Amino acid sequence: MTIIKDSVGKEIQHIYGAVHPDGKIMFGEGFRSRRIWQGTYLIEFERPFTKEPAPVCTIQGPEWKTFNMSVAIVEVMPYHFVAVTSSPDRPDDCGFTFIAFGEI
Repeated sequence: MTIIKDSVGKEIQHIYGAVHPDGKIMFGEGFRSRRIWQGTYLIEFERPFTKEPAPVCTIQGPEWKTFNMSVAIVEVMPYHFVAVTSSPDRPDDCGFTFIAFGEI
């Protein structure tokens, strides 16, 4: 987790990390994660943002296992976001990395 000031002095929080396919944290800080359903992950921020942040996710893992996987952000709130990882035809567990940034 990093807090910086933008050009007008507002504090911007950056939370980043990686999540294993089982929902456990691979690395990062400032958040909790858990798998809540097949391919569905809840990322909760320890220090909520003042309004919805901008999360960005990327599939993580060996290319021979993840080449056909995707990740979508299906819900964003100041205190959490929900990501769904999927194969071409259904939600499927997969690791991913993310960064979420916004005002605090």
